Amino acid sequence: MSLKKIFITFILFFSMLGLSGTSFAKEAKVDNAAVLKDIDAKIQAALDSFPAANADKTATLIKDISESASELSANYKFEFERDKAVIKLKKARELTKKSDFAGAEQELKSARESFANLPKFQ
Repeated sequence: MSLKKIFITFILFFSMLGLSGTSFAKEAKVDNAAVLKDIDAKIQAALDSFPAANADKTATLIKDISESASELSANYKFEFERDKAVIKLKKARELTKKSDFAGAEQELKSARESFANLPKFQ
């Protein structure tokens, strides 16, 4: 075998190893209980920000809650209920941007209840 064929063989071998290693890597499992506690704390912070009537800050806090909620995962029913809670967060964010703080507060409280009920679906 020529040096060129040996070189190509090694390149193909190591590229196949790299491909199989990345395709079979497992994703890190996130503890849902810890994420739910974090979400509850963030919802409380958002509820506490309503008296200040700062729509931009509150909308940013609600967006952060939605991003944290995307880390939750268990099964189909759990994710379905999580998505329903996230829809409530989106509605609260829209109401906050329109400066309807009373409606946004109600939606946030409803979302908080939905997130509190999520462990039943695991």
